[in-house]
Amino acid sequence: MKTIFTILAATVSLAAYAAGVPSFDDVDQNKDGAISQSEASKIEGLDFAALDTNKDGSLDREEYQQNS
Repeated sequence: MKTIFTILAATVSLAAYAAGVPSFDDVDQNKDGAISQSEASKIEGLDFAALDTNKDGSLDREEYQQNS
């Protein structure tokens, strides 16, 4: 079962790359579970302020996926 989820996650990541949107895990360079404004600044066209719906200064996985 774990293998199926791993394959599914990889497929979703590849689909996001194909669409030009890097995966959450790729953008979260320091692997702290959140995307900082600094990390997000490397993605052209990303509207950090609009995605940060809870206004805590970082993007969690759910907020970032709104970008996809």
